[in-house]
Amino acid sequence: MERVVFFLHRVYPKKGVDDLSLKDFERALTLISSRFKVVPLEELLSSPPSGKRLAAITFDDGYADNWVYAYPLLKKRGLKAHLFITSGRIRQEEDVRPNLFDYWEGKVSRSELLNPSSMEECHRRFFLEGNKREFLSWEELRRMSDVFTFGAHGLNHGKLPVSSEILDFYDGENFHRDYLFPTPELFIGKPRFKCKSSLYGRAFIPSQELCRLCRSFPKKKGWKEALRGEVERVGKGRFEEREEAERRIEEELQTSNRLIEKNLGVKPETFSWPFGHYSETSKRVASRLYRFVFTTKRGVISDSFDPFELPRVPLGRELWTVLGRVITFSTPLYKLYGKLKREKSL
Repeated sequence: MERVVFFLHRVYPKKGVDDLSLKDFERALTLISSRFKVVPLEELLSSPPSGKRLAAITFDDGYADNWVYAYPLLKKRGLKAHLFITSGRIRQEEDVRPNLFDYWEGKVSRSELLNPSSMEECHRRFFLEGNKREFLSWEELRRMSDVFTFGAHGLNHGKLPVSSEILDFYDGENFHRDYLFPTPELFIGKPRFKCKSSLYGRAFIPSQELCRLCRSFPKKKGWKEALRGEVERVGKGRFEEREEAERRIEEELQTSNRLIEKNLGVKPETFSWPFGHYSETSKRVASRLYRFVFTTKRGVISDSFDPFELPRVPLGRELWTVLGRVITFSTPLYKLYGKLKREKSL
């Protein structure tokens, strides 16, 4: 029996840079329903072996377009879905934005519905400005609960350095998302480290001495090379101890869980890793807090699956990608796909 969990983040009214357009999302639902029985995530995970192909549809983060576009289409078709919530990004405002139901009923024009920006821009605005405009409100989530069930996806979807190597320095023009970490403050000379999810594992903590040096160093011609030489003479920082990292990760997950339980009355039993980043350390923490933990590794859920390292399949950005993945993971082709992926990694 094939059991496949598909995932995406957003549904754009027109062609989007990150996920499917509204039209292609509707077509994707038709394709998935033609090859699988679409069921709630909990049912898929608890179903005994049978000859049926089962699929669940999941979303990560909690973007407002999930309410505006995805929810009405799913409800119209009688389909259920699951949302892994980045709880620190959910809006406290109780306002509810118009969605497709309002458009279908003639209450608003199409141009009055949400016009989303890219996920990258949403990340940037959130960390630099605390702007949550394109994320859901708790009230919208409550109104979606007849279609969506809910799990956890961490608190803020942040990152932390995982290496002491300095990749570059911020010069005002070379913005990269990783410059926002470990703190969102930007200044000329700020070092950029290789970063992974704050829930990944042991983090590298830059020293205050390093930060002061990078901030105050004269920004004259060739300053980056000169600063790199000076950096080698100061203490860059330190790596967390394993126990320290575990405490930090558990605290973030517990805070996220409490927010979801307080606002939705639901104790999260499922979790998905932000960016797909995790380690044995973070897996150990998550296994104490959730019944099921999802990765971004592609595959089907076997009868002997590890509940703390479950695969999912991204739907992709284009309809042809959706078609290929639906066909692949609804037939024995997924075994060949897995074999090719393993050989590629050798």
